[in-house]
Amino acid sequence: MRGLKICLWIACIGCLLSISGMILPISTWQPIAKFFGVGSIPESPLVIYLVRVMSASYAVIGIFFIILALRPMDYGIMVPFSGLAAVVLGFVCALTGVTVGMPAIWYLGDSLSCIVVGLLIVLFWQNAVKKTNTQIEEA
Repeated sequence: MRGLKICLWIACIGCLLSISGMILPISTWQPIAKFFGVGSIPESPLVIYLVRVMSASYAVIGIFFIILALRPMDYGIMVPFSGLAAVVLGFVCALTGVTVGMPAIWYLGDSLSCIVVGLLIVLFWQNAVKKTNTQIEEA
């Protein structure tokens, strides 16, 4: 159970880091983009809108992970679903990055962390369910 909670908290923190995209002005995005070799980010309303909406979506998902991390066994199938969803997101990040020809540094952090944490969530959840079922049978 401890490993499951740790993984859920890691996922939470990773998602909540996106809050910076909601609150930072676009001028602060440019140095970050240059660091990753992206070049300049267009200052169009569409790009700003998409970054802010995506950041808000990840922040809400981070809150969802907090809820799961507090009492994971109370939420049944939502826990392994969250892990599988993270794995799917990780593969989408990787496949999209490769397909559009992005340098690996742009997407590997997202894709690998999603895949690893998502798989660990599913595995730890399975172990927690087995342990709970064993305790019920013994009682």
